[in-house]
Amino acid sequence: MSRAGAAVLAALLAAAPISAVAAGDLPDLGPSVSVGRLESGGMSIVRPLGGAPVAAIELWYRAPSTGFGTKPVPSLARVAAQAVAASKPLVGSALGTLINDVGGRLSISVFPDSVEISALVPSSSAQRVVHTMTTVYFAPVLTDDGFKLAQRDVIGEAVLESFNPETLLRDAVFGQLFSAGAQHYAPLGDPKQVAQVGENDARAFATRAFRSQNAVLVVSGTVDAGVAASAVAGRPDADAAGEARVPGQVAQTRPEPFQKAFELPAGGYGWAGPRISDEREATALDFIADYLFRPDGGLVSRELAESDPNSFVVGQFITLYDPGVLFVGYAGKKIDAVRAAVDRGLARAHTPLSPQAFAAARLAFEYNLLHELQTPTEIADNFGWYTIQGNPGYAPGAGGRSGAYFKAADSLTPEFVAAVADKYLSVPPVVATLRPQTAPEPAK
Repeated sequence: MSRAGAAVLAALLAAAPISAVAAGDLPDLGPSVSVGRLESGGMSIVRPLGGAPVAAIELWYRAPSTGFGTKPVPSLARVAAQAVAASKPLVGSALGTLINDVGGRLSISVFPDSVEISALVPSSSAQRVVHTMTTVYFAPVLTDDGFKLAQRDVIGEAVLESFNPETLLRDAVFGQLFSAGAQHYAPLGDPKQVAQVGENDARAFATRAFRSQNAVLVVSGTVDAGVAASAVAGRPDADAAGEARVPGQVAQTRPEPFQKAFELPAGGYGWAGPRISDEREATALDFIADYLFRPDGGLVSRELAESDPNSFVVGQFITLYDPGVLFVGYAGKKIDAVRAAVDRGLARAHTPLSPQAFAAARLAFEYNLLHELQTPTEIADNFGWYTIQGNPGYAPGAGGRSGAYFKAADSLTPEFVAAVADKYLSVPPVVATLRPQTAPEPAK
Protein backbone atom coordinates (compact mmCIF):
# COMPACT_ATOMS: atom_id res chain seq x y z
CA MET A 1 0.00 0.00 0.00
CA SER A 2 -1.53 2.86 -0.53
CA ARG A 3 -0.66 6.10 0.26
CA ALA A 4 0.48 12.66 7.53
CA GLY A 5 3.36 22.42 16.28
CA ALA A 6 4.46 21.93 19.41
CA ALA A 7 7.91 21.85 20.95
CA VAL A 8 9.96 21.73 24.11
CA LEU A 9 13.48 22.91 24.73
CA ALA A 10 15.67 19.95 23.78
CA ALA A 11 19.33 19.36 23.11
CA LEU A 12 20.37 18.42 19.61
CA LEU A 13 21.74 14.89 19.90
CA ALA A 14 22.81 12.72 17.00
CA ALA A 15 21.23 9.39 16.16
CA ALA A 16 23.47 6.55 17.29
CA PRO A 17 25.64 5.22 14.46
CA ILE A 18 24.76 1.78 13.19
CA SER A 19 28.03 0.37 14.49
CA ALA A 20 27.02 1.26 18.05
CA VAL A 21 23.87 -0.89 17.87
CA ALA A 22 23.97 -4.57 18.70
CA ALA A 23 24.26 -6.81 15.66
CA GLY A 24 20.89 -8.02 14.43
CA ASP A 25 19.02 -5.26 16.28
CA LEU A 26 18.21 -3.34 13.10
CA PRO A 27 17.11 -4.60 9.68
CA ASP A 28 19.39 -4.79 6.68
CA LEU A 29 17.58 -2.82 3.97
CA GLY A 30 20.30 -2.95 1.36
CA PRO A 31 23.62 -1.21 0.68
CA SER A 32 21.99 2.08 -0.35
CA VAL A 33 19.95 2.44 2.84
CA SER A 34 21.32 3.66 6.19
CA VAL A 35 19.48 2.33 9.23
CA GLY A 36 20.14 3.65 12.74
CA ARG A 37 18.72 3.91 16.23
CA LEU A 38 17.42 7.22 17.53
CA GLU A 39 18.91 8.41 20.82
CA SER A 40 15.91 7.56 23.00
CA GLY A 41 14.72 4.63 20.90
CA GLY A 42 12.94 4.36 17.61
CA MET A 43 14.53 3.87 14.22
CA SER A 44 15.92 6.06 11.45
CA ILE A 45 15.99 5.05 7.78
CA VAL A 46 17.73 7.21 5.16
CA ARG A 47 17.68 6.43 1.44
CA PRO A 48 19.71 9.01 -0.56
CA LEU A 49 18.68 9.61 -4.17
CA GLY A 50 19.93 11.63 -7.08
CA GLY A 51 17.77 14.00 -9.05
CA ALA A 52 15.90 17.13 -8.06
CA PRO A 53 17.06 18.87 -4.85
CA VAL A 54 14.11 17.77 -2.70
CA ALA A 55 13.73 15.57 0.36
CA ALA A 56 10.82 13.60 1.77
CA ILE A 57 10.88 13.55 5.59
CA GLU A 58 8.43 11.30 7.38
CA LEU A 59 7.67 10.30 10.95
CA TRP A 60 5.69 7.10 11.39
CA TYR A 61 4.06 5.98 14.63
CA ARG A 62 2.31 2.76 15.53
CA ALA A 63 -0.86 3.90 17.32
CA PRO A 64 -4.60 3.12 17.06
CA SER A 65 -6.59 5.78 15.25
CA THR A 66 -9.32 5.56 17.93
CA GLY A 67 -7.01 6.09 20.91
CA PHE A 68 -5.68 3.88 23.68
CA GLY A 69 -8.73 3.87 25.94
CA THR A 70 -11.36 1.15 26.24
CA LYS A 71 -13.91 3.43 24.55
CA PRO A 72 -12.98 4.10 20.90
CA VAL A 73 -12.82 7.76 19.87
CA PRO A 74 -13.02 7.90 16.05
CA SER A 75 -10.82 10.57 14.45
CA LEU A 76 -8.78 11.07 17.64
CA ALA A 77 -5.37 10.31 16.12
CA ARG A 78 -6.06 12.47 13.07
CA VAL A 79 -7.04 15.51 15.11
CA ALA A 80 -4.19 15.05 17.59
CA ALA A 81 -1.53 14.77 14.88
CA GLN A 82 -2.86 17.83 13.07
CA ALA A 83 -3.12 19.83 16.30
CA VAL A 84 0.50 19.18 17.21
CA ALA A 85 1.62 20.41 13.77
CA ALA A 86 -0.57 23.52 14.07
CA SER A 87 0.39 24.49 17.64
CA LYS A 88 3.04 27.14 18.24
CA PRO A 89 5.89 25.70 20.33
CA LEU A 90 7.60 27.36 23.26
CA VAL A 91 10.40 28.47 20.94
CA GLY A 92 10.15 29.01 17.20
CA SER A 93 7.34 28.56 14.70
CA ALA A 94 4.72 25.86 14.38
CA LEU A 95 5.84 22.96 12.19
CA GLY A 96 3.22 23.75 9.56
CA THR A 97 4.39 27.37 9.43
CA LEU A 98 8.04 26.39 9.05
CA ILE A 99 7.37 23.96 6.22
CA ASN A 100 5.26 26.55 4.43
CA ASP A 101 8.00 29.16 4.88
CA VAL A 102 10.66 26.94 3.24
CA GLY A 103 8.35 26.24 0.29
CA GLY A 104 7.48 22.69 1.32
CA ARG A 105 4.30 20.72 1.76
CA LEU A 106 3.09 19.04 4.95
CA SER A 107 0.60 16.19 4.98
CA ILE A 108 -0.75 13.94 7.71
CA SER A 109 -2.24 10.51 7.05
CA VAL A 110 -3.85 8.26 9.62
CA PHE A 111 -4.53 4.56 9.16
CA PRO A 112 -6.31 2.22 11.59
CA ASP A 113 -3.10 1.34 13.45
CA SER A 114 -0.60 4.02 12.44
CA VAL A 115 0.04 7.72 11.89
CA GLU A 116 2.26 9.31 9.21
CA ILE A 117 3.53 12.90 9.31
CA SER A 118 5.15 13.74 5.96
CA ALA A 119 6.91 16.78 4.57
CA LEU A 120 8.30 17.33 1.08
CA VAL A 121 10.83 20.16 1.25
CA PRO A 122 13.88 21.56 -0.57
CA SER A 123 16.85 19.41 0.36
CA SER A 124 18.68 22.50 1.65
CA SER A 125 16.08 22.63 4.46
CA ALA A 126 16.12 18.90 5.25
CA GLN A 127 18.26 19.08 8.40
CA ARG A 128 16.25 21.96 9.81
CA VAL A 129 12.94 20.19 9.13
CA VAL A 130 14.15 16.90 10.65
CA HIS A 131 15.23 18.79 13.76
CA THR A 132 11.98 20.73 14.06
CA MET A 133 9.68 17.80 13.23
CA THR A 134 11.30 15.56 15.84
CA THR A 135 11.37 18.37 18.40
CA VAL A 136 7.67 18.96 17.86
CA TYR A 137 6.54 15.34 17.95
CA PHE A 138 8.98 13.72 20.39
CA ALA A 139 7.67 15.94 23.21
CA PRO A 140 4.40 17.33 21.86
CA VAL A 141 2.72 20.49 23.10
CA LEU A 142 -0.86 21.12 22.03
CA THR A 143 -2.25 24.65 22.34
CA ASP A 144 -5.87 25.80 22.36
CA ASP A 145 -5.40 27.70 19.11
CA GLY A 146 -3.61 24.79 17.46
CA PHE A 147 -6.38 22.38 18.46
CA LYS A 148 -9.15 24.64 17.17
CA LEU A 149 -7.35 25.20 13.87
CA ALA A 150 -6.68 21.47 13.46
CA GLN A 151 -10.24 20.47 14.25
CA ARG A 152 -11.56 22.98 11.73
CA ASP A 153 -9.21 21.73 9.01
CA VAL A 154 -9.90 18.04 9.69
CA ILE A 155 -13.66 18.66 9.62
CA GLY A 156 -13.17 20.22 6.18
CA GLU A 157 -11.16 17.21 5.04
CA ALA A 158 -13.82 14.83 6.37
CA VAL A 159 -16.50 16.72 4.42
CA LEU A 160 -14.51 16.35 1.19
CA GLU A 161 -13.88 12.63 1.80
CA SER A 162 -17.61 12.08 2.33
CA PHE A 163 -17.94 12.58 -1.46
CA ASN A 164 -15.17 10.07 -2.31
CA PRO A 165 -16.72 6.68 -3.13
CA GLU A 166 -13.41 4.81 -2.75
CA THR A 167 -12.95 6.13 0.80
CA LEU A 168 -16.55 5.34 1.75
CA LEU A 169 -16.34 1.82 0.36
CA ARG A 170 -12.99 1.01 1.93
CA ASP A 171 -14.10 2.29 5.34
CA ALA A 172 -17.33 0.31 5.07
CA VAL A 173 -15.49 -2.88 4.09
CA PHE A 174 -13.09 -2.56 7.01
CA GLY A 175 -15.97 -1.79 9.35
CA GLN A 176 -17.69 -5.03 8.40
CA LEU A 177 -14.62 -7.22 8.11
CA PHE A 178 -13.28 -6.31 11.56
CA SER A 179 -15.66 -6.73 14.47
CA ALA A 180 -13.68 -4.59 16.94
CA GLY A 181 -10.49 -2.62 17.38
CA ALA A 182 -9.23 0.40 15.47
CA GLN A 183 -9.69 -1.39 12.11
CA HIS A 184 -13.45 -1.33 12.68
CA TYR A 185 -13.58 2.48 12.53
CA ALA A 186 -12.85 4.96 9.74
CA PRO A 187 -9.45 6.54 10.55
CA LEU A 188 -10.62 10.00 9.48
CA GLY A 189 -14.21 9.66 10.62
CA ASP A 190 -17.13 11.82 9.59
CA PRO A 191 -17.45 15.55 10.35
CA LYS A 192 -19.66 14.94 13.40
CA GLN A 193 -17.11 12.52 14.91
CA VAL A 194 -14.27 14.97 14.30
CA ALA A 195 -16.23 17.73 16.05
CA GLN A 196 -16.72 15.50 19.11
CA VAL A 197 -12.99 14.94 19.73
CA GLY A 198 -12.03 16.69 22.97
CA GLU A 199 -8.89 18.77 23.38
CA ASN A 200 -7.78 16.95 26.53
CA ASP A 201 -8.23 13.57 24.82
CA ALA A 202 -6.14 14.78 21.87
CA ARG A 203 -3.42 16.04 24.21
CA ALA A 204 -3.32 12.75 26.15
CA PHE A 205 -3.14 10.75 22.92
CA ALA A 206 -0.30 12.87 21.55
CA THR A 207 1.70 12.52 24.77
CA ARG A 208 1.54 8.73 24.64
CA ALA A 209 1.68 8.07 20.89
CA PHE A 210 4.27 10.58 19.70
CA ARG A 211 7.31 9.42 21.68
CA SER A 212 10.76 9.02 20.19
CA GLN A 213 10.89 5.31 21.12
CA ASN A 214 7.68 4.75 19.14
CA ALA A 215 8.94 6.61 16.06
CA VAL A 216 10.25 5.57 12.67
CA LEU A 217 12.03 8.49 10.96
CA VAL A 218 12.36 8.00 7.19
CA VAL A 219 14.21 10.42 4.91
CA SER A 220 14.70 10.06 1.16
CA GLY A 221 15.93 12.40 -1.56
CA THR A 222 19.06 14.40 -2.25
CA VAL A 223 20.40 14.03 1.28
CA ASP A 224 23.21 12.08 2.90
CA ALA A 225 22.97 9.55 5.72
CA GLY A 226 24.01 12.17 8.28
CA VAL A 227 20.65 13.94 7.99
CA ALA A 228 19.27 11.63 10.70
CA ALA A 229 21.74 13.17 13.16
CA SER A 230 19.56 16.30 13.13
CA ALA A 231 16.84 14.45 15.05
CA VAL A 232 16.53 15.46 18.70
CA ALA A 233 16.91 12.91 21.46
CA GLY A 234 13.36 13.03 22.74
CA ARG A 235 12.42 12.79 26.38
CA PRO A 236 13.65 9.80 28.41
CA ASP A 237 11.00 7.23 29.26
CA ALA A 238 11.18 4.24 31.57
CA ASP A 239 9.21 2.27 29.00
CA ALA A 240 11.59 2.40 26.04
CA ALA A 241 9.53 0.09 23.86
CA GLY A 242 7.18 1.21 21.12
CA GLU A 243 3.48 0.47 21.11
CA ALA A 244 2.52 -3.19 20.76
CA ARG A 245 1.09 -4.43 17.48
CA VAL A 246 -2.47 -5.67 17.87
CA PRO A 247 -3.92 -8.06 15.24
CA GLY A 248 -7.22 -7.06 13.69
CA GLN A 249 -10.26 -8.88 15.08
CA VAL A 250 -11.92 -10.42 12.04
CA ALA A 251 -15.68 -10.91 12.38
CA GLN A 252 -16.59 -14.58 12.90
CA THR A 253 -19.81 -14.23 10.92
CA ARG A 254 -20.50 -12.13 7.86
CA PRO A 255 -22.64 -9.08 8.70
CA GLU A 256 -25.47 -7.84 6.56
CA PRO A 257 -24.18 -5.97 3.49
CA PHE A 258 -23.51 -2.30 4.16
CA GLN A 259 -25.74 0.10 2.22
CA LYS A 260 -25.60 3.88 2.03
CA ALA A 261 -27.26 6.53 -0.10
CA PHE A 262 -24.82 8.15 -2.53
CA GLU A 263 -25.06 10.06 -5.78
CA LEU A 264 -23.13 7.48 -7.84
CA PRO A 265 -23.90 3.74 -7.76
CA ALA A 266 -20.86 1.92 -6.33
CA GLY A 267 -19.89 -1.26 -4.56
CA GLY A 268 -17.02 -2.89 -2.70
CA TYR A 269 -15.77 -6.30 -1.60
CA GLY A 270 -13.32 -7.27 1.12
CA TRP A 271 -11.54 -10.45 2.23
CA ALA A 272 -9.14 -11.09 5.08
CA GLY A 273 -5.77 -12.25 3.74
CA PRO A 274 -2.35 -13.33 5.01
CA ARG A 275 -0.33 -11.38 7.56
CA ILE A 276 2.71 -9.41 6.42
CA SER A 277 5.08 -12.12 7.67
CA ASP A 278 3.55 -14.63 5.21
CA GLU A 279 5.57 -13.04 2.46
CA ARG A 280 4.91 -15.41 -0.43
CA GLU A 281 1.14 -15.50 0.09
CA ALA A 282 0.98 -11.72 0.58
CA THR A 283 2.94 -11.22 -2.64
CA ALA A 284 0.57 -13.57 -4.48
CA LEU A 285 -2.43 -11.45 -3.47
CA ASP A 286 -0.51 -8.32 -4.51
CA PHE A 287 0.00 -10.01 -7.88
CA ILE A 288 -3.71 -10.87 -8.20
CA ALA A 289 -4.74 -7.29 -7.44
CA ASP A 290 -2.24 -5.95 -9.99
CA TYR A 291 -3.16 -8.48 -12.69
CA LEU A 292 -6.88 -7.79 -12.40
CA PHE A 293 -7.21 -4.17 -11.34
CA ARG A 294 -4.07 -2.22 -12.28
CA PRO A 295 -5.48 1.12 -13.53
CA ASP A 296 -3.53 1.22 -16.80
CA GLY A 297 -3.69 -2.42 -17.87
CA GLY A 298 -5.33 -4.83 -15.43
CA LEU A 299 -7.62 -7.45 -16.92
CA VAL A 300 -10.82 -6.01 -15.44
CA SER A 301 -9.65 -2.41 -15.87
CA ARG A 302 -9.08 -2.97 -19.61
CA GLU A 303 -12.47 -4.62 -20.07
CA LEU A 304 -14.30 -1.78 -18.35
CA ALA A 305 -12.28 0.89 -20.18
CA GLU A 306 -13.62 -0.54 -23.46
CA SER A 307 -17.20 -1.35 -22.41
CA ASP A 308 -17.91 1.52 -19.99
CA PRO A 309 -15.25 4.29 -20.06
CA ASN A 310 -17.06 6.22 -17.32
CA SER A 311 -16.84 3.38 -14.82
CA PHE A 312 -14.29 3.09 -12.05
CA VAL A 313 -12.57 0.08 -10.47
CA VAL A 314 -9.77 -0.24 -7.92
CA GLY A 315 -8.29 -3.31 -6.30
CA GLN A 316 -5.41 -3.63 -3.86
CA PHE A 317 -4.05 -6.00 -1.28
CA ILE A 318 -3.47 -3.86 1.79
CA THR A 319 -0.47 -5.39 3.51
CA LEU A 320 -1.00 -5.33 7.27
CA TYR A 321 0.57 -6.86 10.35
CA ASP A 322 -2.28 -9.36 10.75
CA PRO A 323 -4.35 -9.89 8.70
CA GLY A 324 -3.96 -8.16 5.36
CA VAL A 325 -7.06 -7.16 3.39
CA LEU A 326 -7.91 -7.56 -0.30
CA PHE A 327 -10.16 -4.62 -1.14
CA VAL A 328 -12.01 -4.16 -4.44
CA GLY A 329 -14.13 -1.09 -5.19
CA TYR A 330 -16.10 -0.23 -8.32
CA ALA A 331 -18.54 2.41 -9.51
CA GLY A 332 -20.50 3.38 -12.60
CA LYS A 333 -23.98 4.20 -13.84
CA LYS A 334 -24.28 0.70 -15.34
CA ILE A 335 -23.45 -0.78 -11.97
CA ASP A 336 -24.75 -4.31 -12.67
CA ALA A 337 -22.49 -4.65 -15.71
CA VAL A 338 -19.52 -3.22 -13.79
CA ARG A 339 -20.04 -5.64 -10.90
CA ALA A 340 -20.38 -8.56 -13.35
CA ALA A 341 -17.01 -7.67 -14.91
CA VAL A 342 -15.41 -7.53 -11.45
CA ASP A 343 -16.94 -10.91 -10.53
CA ARG A 344 -15.71 -12.52 -13.75
CA GLY A 345 -12.20 -11.27 -13.12
CA LEU A 346 -12.14 -12.53 -9.54
CA ALA A 347 -13.42 -15.93 -10.70
CA ARG A 348 -10.50 -16.20 -13.14
CA ALA A 349 -8.01 -15.80 -10.30
CA HIS A 350 -8.83 -19.36 -9.19
CA THR A 351 -7.62 -20.85 -12.49
CA PRO A 352 -3.85 -21.01 -13.13
CA LEU A 353 -2.66 -18.88 -16.03
CA SER A 354 -0.72 -20.48 -18.85
CA PRO A 355 3.06 -20.32 -18.40
CA GLN A 356 3.38 -17.68 -21.12
CA ALA A 357 0.56 -15.47 -19.80
CA PHE A 358 1.85 -15.78 -16.25
CA ALA A 359 5.40 -14.83 -17.22
CA ALA A 360 4.13 -11.70 -18.99
CA ALA A 361 1.86 -10.79 -16.06
CA ARG A 362 4.62 -11.23 -13.49
CA LEU A 363 7.00 -9.11 -15.56
CA ALA A 364 4.37 -6.34 -15.70
CA PHE A 365 3.78 -6.71 -11.95
CA GLU A 366 7.46 -6.28 -11.12
CA TYR A 367 7.80 -3.37 -13.56
CA ASN A 368 4.87 -1.61 -11.88
CA LEU A 369 6.46 -2.07 -8.46
CA LEU A 370 9.71 -0.51 -9.63
CA HIS A 371 7.84 2.28 -11.42
CA GLU A 372 6.11 3.21 -8.14
CA LEU A 373 9.43 3.57 -6.30
CA GLN A 374 10.86 6.56 -8.16
CA THR A 375 10.22 9.67 -6.08
CA PRO A 376 11.49 10.49 -2.57
CA THR A 377 7.94 10.39 -1.21
CA GLU A 378 7.17 7.01 -2.79
CA ILE A 379 10.34 5.52 -1.34
CA ALA A 380 9.82 7.02 2.11
CA ASP A 381 6.20 5.83 2.17
CA ASN A 382 7.35 2.37 1.18
CA PHE A 383 9.89 2.00 3.99
CA GLY A 384 7.65 3.66 6.56
CA TRP A 385 4.63 1.45 5.85
CA TYR A 386 6.40 -1.90 5.89
CA THR A 387 8.43 -0.96 8.96
CA ILE A 388 5.43 0.15 10.99
CA GLN A 389 3.62 -3.07 10.00
CA GLY A 390 6.48 -5.13 11.39
CA ASN A 391 8.46 -6.38 8.39
CA PRO A 392 10.80 -3.68 7.04
CA GLY A 393 12.95 -6.16 5.16
CA TYR A 394 9.94 -7.11 3.03
CA ALA A 395 9.49 -3.57 1.72
CA PRO A 396 9.78 -3.63 -2.11
CA GLY A 397 12.39 -0.87 -1.81
CA ALA A 398 14.63 -2.93 0.47
CA GLY A 399 17.50 -4.54 -1.40
CA GLY A 400 16.13 -3.70 -4.85
CA ARG A 401 15.68 -6.66 -7.17
CA SER A 402 17.68 -8.80 -4.73
CA GLY A 403 15.42 -8.02 -1.76
CA ALA A 404 12.89 -10.23 0.00
CA TYR A 405 9.88 -8.85 -1.85
CA PHE A 406 11.24 -9.50 -5.33
CA LYS A 407 12.52 -12.92 -4.29
CA ALA A 408 8.96 -13.73 -3.23
CA ALA A 409 7.65 -12.37 -6.55
CA ASP A 410 10.17 -14.42 -8.52
CA SER A 411 9.08 -17.56 -6.65
CA LEU A 412 5.43 -17.26 -7.66
CA THR A 413 3.96 -19.86 -9.99
CA PRO A 414 0.56 -20.00 -11.70
CA GLU A 415 -0.46 -22.92 -9.49
CA PHE A 416 0.59 -21.21 -6.26
CA VAL A 417 -1.24 -17.98 -7.12
CA ALA A 418 -4.43 -19.90 -7.92
CA ALA A 419 -4.09 -21.86 -4.66
CA VAL A 420 -3.79 -18.60 -2.70
CA ALA A 421 -6.94 -17.32 -4.44
CA ASP A 422 -8.72 -20.52 -3.42
CA LYS A 423 -7.51 -20.19 0.18
CA TYR A 424 -8.54 -16.59 0.78
CA LEU A 425 -11.13 -15.67 -1.87
CA SER A 426 -13.38 -18.73 -1.74
CA VAL A 427 -15.15 -17.45 1.36
CA PRO A 428 -17.99 -14.95 0.78
CA PRO A 429 -16.66 -11.40 0.96
CA VAL A 430 -18.05 -8.58 3.03
CA VAL A 431 -20.06 -6.34 0.72
CA ALA A 432 -20.61 -2.57 0.66
CA THR A 433 -23.08 -0.82 -1.63
CA LEU A 434 -23.63 2.85 -2.42
CA ARG A 435 -26.75 3.73 -4.33
CA PRO A 436 -28.72 6.85 -5.23
CA GLN A 437 -31.56 7.46 -2.83
CA THR A 438 -34.91 6.58 -4.35
CA ALA A 439 -37.24 9.53 -4.37
CA PRO A 440 -40.45 8.91 -2.43
CA GLU A 441 -43.57 8.41 -4.49
CA PRO A 442 -45.77 11.51 -4.64
CA ALA A 443 -48.78 11.45 -2.38
CA LYS A 444 -52.03 10.63 -4.12
